[in-house]
Amino acid sequence: MANAAVLAGVLVVGIGIGSAVTSTTQGTQGNIASGQQLDMAVPDPEFCKQWGASAFVMDVEMYTTMNPSSSFVTQPTLQPGCVIRRENWSVLQKEGAVTAAQMRDCKQRMNTFAYIGSIRDKPVVRCVYQTDISGNKFQSPGVAGAADDAVGVTAEGDKF
Repeated sequence: MANAAVLAGVLVVGIGIGSAVTSTTQGTQGNIASGQQLDMAVPDPEFCKQWGASAFVMDVEMYTTMNPSSSFVTQPTLQPGCVIRRENWSVLQKEGAVTAAQMRDCKQRMNTFAYIGSIRDKPVVRCVYQTDISGNKFQSPGVAGAADDAVGVTAEGDKF
């Protein structure tokens, strides 16, 4: 029963993300409908593009009660962020965003770094884990419900 509640919460979050990503309005109202708009929405677009990739950062909390079994999800907030490629971590250290110890800890867990805010103004930096993208239906051509412009999984996307 608790598993069903968690799955229901994940569904709600997925619908929220899907609504934000598939918006067809122009960027004038704060909606982002394309990768190019997202690239330009990050605080340091050239830095992010050179050393990583722009990303949607979703802040959401999920609460699950056990008795009665139920789940509650906060309204997700979306903001632009940047995920740094593993081979480019040194630029974060050069900018003073991470320490050698943070790099060592993140590397031990086979992760990478992502940040919110300007790289030049004390960004919020986190060590993040890349999910298994093989199950991403948006990147599998020919799957029912996939976008018309869906593309296959690239080597770069698999080992970011």
